[in-house]
Order: sequence, then structure tokens, then C-alpha cells
Amino acid sequence: MKRHALLIALLSSTVLSHAHAVDERYKEYAPRPGLSGEASVAGAPAPARLMLLWSMSFHMLQPQTVLRIGAGSDVKVKTAVEAIAVLVHEKNPLSCISRDELKRLYTEENPSWDMAGGAAASVAPLARKAEEGESDFFAGEVLGDAPFAGGVSLVPRYSDLLDRLAETPGGIGYAPAGYRGKGVKALRLSDGGECVPPSASAAYRAEYPLSRFVYVESDRNEAGLAFFDYVLSQEGQRDAVIAGFYSLPWTFAAEERKKLGLD
Repeated sequence: MKRHALLIALLSSTVLSHAHAVDERYKEYAPRPGLSGEASVAGAPAPARLMLLWSMSFHMLQPQTVLRIGAGSDVKVKTAVEAIAVLVHEKNPLSCISRDELKRLYTEENPSWDMAGGAAASVAPLARKAEEGESDFFAGEVLGDAPFAGGVSLVPRYSDLLDRLAETPGGIGYAPAGYRGKGVKALRLSDGGECVPPSASAAYRAEYPLSRFVYVESDRNEAGLAFFDYVLSQEGQRDAVIAGFYSLPWTFAAEERKKLGLD
């Protein structure tokens, strides 16, 4: 119960979704009696909010451990899959957008939907303001070195972005694909070829252009290995799903657990 309350508190600024199930082959985490010590953990990359969720959830189960987030470490492990969905108002007739069209909407002043094959109507682009020390996967992949245009509205949380989109017929934004919001829909995305939805299967096959593995680094000591054991467990993968990510396919998780000597 305490852990569930922590998840809700940490993610109160997000839209929780349980639409993606965790493979039943993931085992429940078995706390290690008397475990103490410290480990350095860092995303490589992994969004700060997910690292915070994992580290705090782990600390509740292993309270005598100390995790130093953001420091260098020994081992790099696949831990989840991130996919960023491109979102618009539910009544927007557009169903697909290309990466080049998306870049124009976010980098040109006074963008219009006819830049993406729609009507000659103004676009209201929204973006999440990245926290200090956290990169923006969307901006890096879509904009490259180009900055957001001056007319892009930056919001502090994805929940705010979803609320704004639901109220803005001409709006466009983005959020982790596992998030859900009333009044908005996800567009299929093209990288010059077929339009692909931001589904788990498309992300797993690397067909969806805005998808990637989430990597985490940690020390290869007792506390660090226990942290990886938690992340690659039912509880750790459910944390990722709650935070809007897709769980790591079991095939990859089994490889990582074997590499770490966890099984």
C-alpha cells in the first residue's frame, strides 16, 4: 500500500496507464535481508522521472541502501523501451505525419496545417519543458540542432500538455506513448516511408521512428546488482509502464539478467 501511494505521489503530474501488460516471466523482486551499502546509478539514457521512481521504489524495499543518481558506473543494461507519441486534438482529421513535417511545425514561425497535408489553419505547437540535466528525446530526434520556434508553448508536465491539447483543436504535442488523455489522439509517424503507430510491437521492432531502449548504468557491487534485480522484476517493469514506458521484452531482460549473474 505504501509503495502504491508513493507511485501515485511521484506521478501525480502524469496520466497513469496500465494498458501495457508486463510479461509474466518476470519474477517478483525478492528483497535481500540486511542488504546495505551504496551504488551509483545513472540513465544512459533514462529520463530523470523514471530513475527517481525506480530508485525510491527500490529504497522502500531495501531501506539500508543508498543510491547516488547521476554518477558514473561500471555496467550498462537495457531496462525498458521508450516511445514518444505525437498527439493532436481528437477531432483533428490528420492521421499521419512525417518527421520532416513535424520538424517544420516546431521550428518555423506561424506554422500551418497545410505544411503537413492538412487545411490552411494555424498550428499551436506544445512541448514539455525538460528538467535541468534531462535531455528531450523528441527535440533531439526531430529537431536535431534546431531550436524550438518562438511560438512553441513550453509546459512543465505532460499532464498539462495533454490538458492543453484537449482544449486546443489546432494543437500538437508529444508524450510517452503509454500515457492516455481524453480528447486527444496519437498520430502515426513516417520517417519517409510507411506510417507507423506508436505501439509496443512497433517500438520493439524498431519500426516506430521515435523509439529507443532505456539504458541504466550502475556499479557492479551488491547494492548495484540488487537495484538491477529490482528494475528487471515485475515491480520494476510495472513502474516503467506506470511512468508511460513499455516494459523491456523478456528476451532482452533474460540476456541482461544472465550477463549480471542474477539468474
